[in-house]
Amino acid sequence: MSACPSCQAENPPGSKFCAGCGAALPKMPVNIRCAACGAESPEGSRFCKGCGRPVGAAAVTGGPSVAGGGAATARAKAPSQANQRIKMALGAGTALYALAVFLMYSQISQLKAMFGAYTGAYTNSGLLWFLIVLDAALACLNVYAISLAAKGDYRYAKWLFVAMGVLGAIFLLRSFSGPVVYILLNAGLLAGGVWGWMLVSREVKGLAA
Repeated sequence: MSACPSCQAENPPGSKFCAGCGAALPKMPVNIRCAACGAESPEGSRFCKGCGRPVGAAAVTGGPSVAGGGAATARAKAPSQANQRIKMALGAGTALYALAVFLMYSQISQLKAMFGAYTGAYTNSGLLWFLIVLDAALACLNVYAISLAAKGDYRYAKWLFVAMGVLGAIFLLRSFSGPVVYILLNAGLLAGGVWGWMLVSREVKGLAA
């Protein structure tokens, strides 16, 4: 209830004019509830004071009613579940990149044992070293994207999933005649890239809606 400054009459929340004297009532401040973490920030805030994400289209207006709070909480939980899946997909990609680095380095070690100083002349060790550096760099970028996703920032995650899917598809076609472990690894990268890209696209679209 809000008291009228003129006659001190009590008025229901949301009233614009006093029911006792008809005077205009002062506007009550309305808190903005963040759709990501549920924290409330003062009206007019551009960023959430709880998680730092922009408030506006993705925010829910706070209110004293229990029903309104329950709806806001339900909307806040959905992005966090998608966020967990996105971080899981990025983590799986990191593990697959690390496995690829280990397998290719083991292959180079075997080639060196067989050819010695002539390894580079008779084998494709140069390509293997390039792929090792590429996979290691992508693994590091995935770790960085996980730290950003924890804050609700997906600016790099979508492109990293695209890279996972493209690399997985290319090397899956090249690995059909090779060991089964390479087939499974590249199939995992392809599936993880497609799944992660769909998750991020759906999450970004939901926040913009």
